[in-house]
Amino acid sequence: MKLRLLSSGVFLAIVLLVSACGGSKHGAASSPGAKVFASAGCASCHTLKAVDAKGQIGPNLDELKPDQSTVAHQVRTGGNGMPSFKRRLSGSQITQVASFVAQATRGSGTFPTFKPDNTTVEDCQTSHKPFCYRQAFGNIAFREGPQKALALLATDDKRISGVHSDCHQISHWVGHAGLAHYKGDAGQALSHGAMTCNSGYYHGVLQLALAGLPRSTVVKKAQHLCDAPAVNTDDFLLYQCVHGLGHGLMIYSGDDLPWSLQTCHKLLTDFNRVSCTGGVFMQNLDTTMGVSRYLSAKNPIYPCNIVANRDKVYCYLMVTSRILTLDGFNWKKTAAWCRKSEPGWVATCFQSLGRDASGATRYVAKNTIQLCLYAGKNADECLYGASRDYANNYAGGKEAAHLCKLSPARYRGYCFEGVGTILGAINRYTAQRRSACTAVTPRRYLPDCLRGAAVT
Repeated sequence: MKLRLLSSGVFLAIVLLVSACGGSKHGAASSPGAKVFASAGCASCHTLKAVDAKGQIGPNLDELKPDQSTVAHQVRTGGNGMPSFKRRLSGSQITQVASFVAQATRGSGTFPTFKPDNTTVEDCQTSHKPFCYRQAFGNIAFREGPQKALALLATDDKRISGVHSDCHQISHWVGHAGLAHYKGDAGQALSHGAMTCNSGYYHGVLQLALAGLPRSTVVKKAQHLCDAPAVNTDDFLLYQCVHGLGHGLMIYSGDDLPWSLQTCHKLLTDFNRVSCTGGVFMQNLDTTMGVSRYLSAKNPIYPCNIVANRDKVYCYLMVTSRILTLDGFNWKKTAAWCRKSEPGWVATCFQSLGRDASGATRYVAKNTIQLCLYAGKNADECLYGASRDYANNYAGGKEAAHLCKLSPARYRGYCFEGVGTILGAINRYTAQRRSACTAVTPRRYLPDCLRGAAVT
């Protein structure tokens, strides 16, 4: 039996058949659920203090603290490489083991948190230790606060290739450590973050903030988790917070896409509801978590073509990340798949392609443009999506404007409109939006940037 692991900020999903774990060699309590845990071989895969289980293959259940419904769902349906136990265990056995795990972990240990060590950024430049930079920056956040860690990360992103190539995930770890620094207070942690490397910090905070809570509590907490004044008075930070919540819902629920979307729908504003779904769909595509059961190799556009219309926008804005992996990063083939999208969603798919192009080229403008030109007649949408990602990644318009200036003349206006959409999100007031556009946009394209920023 293998559930989702939250351990030192790492979310591991190892594709193994349960038979590979073998039988339990550890003692177990005498309850029916503990006996099922032992007989199914769970102890060889999982750590669970109540039965002296010390398995390292799957999740540390004492740290994850899953509730009963989450355990039962995962055991029954499988997913992320785990086979379903529906035919191996009876309904009553699944209920027994789910109840046992939930009760056994409820009082075990403390809030799952980042675990500091002595790793430094300097160590990582000569070390081959896995996730070295993630741990090093997390250590800084844990001891000195996330603001210092994020400031150093922004600098080292530009000078150390190993940091640049993993910057978003490093910032996730800074989020885990930042939450620990503020002793589990998500509001405090979110208020002391920054938008470094596509705002992974906010995602990291939310991923751990939900661990161990029953689903009913998560739904209620989700409605107010981003209420901290420092977040709620800034549209861009609010977006990042609610987007991170979407990631957290998927991780918490074991990639239960329908439940995660339903929880997003219960948030209190349209802005929050839509932004939350973006995090849900991004997490669904995260291949480090194993292969979600809500993905299809035969139809890479799935699940965008089956979700409710209100959920399609962010699904299609991320769909090419999935298609590219199936196509071996053949950009022409992926463009062909975009043209097979549902009517009305083709342009959105090509905007997703632009976002992927910017990341694949590490934000080297001329290379991003070259990839977008593979989109042919849809290159304008690709560059629009790329310009938005540049502005989002750098929390400003300078680098995005450079991309637009280098683009073919016929695409520049729409490219600058994309820049404007992000500048409009970063800046709350009209005067600030106008100033931000004016600072980076040639006069000829200024109306395009202002239109994107919703400045009339």
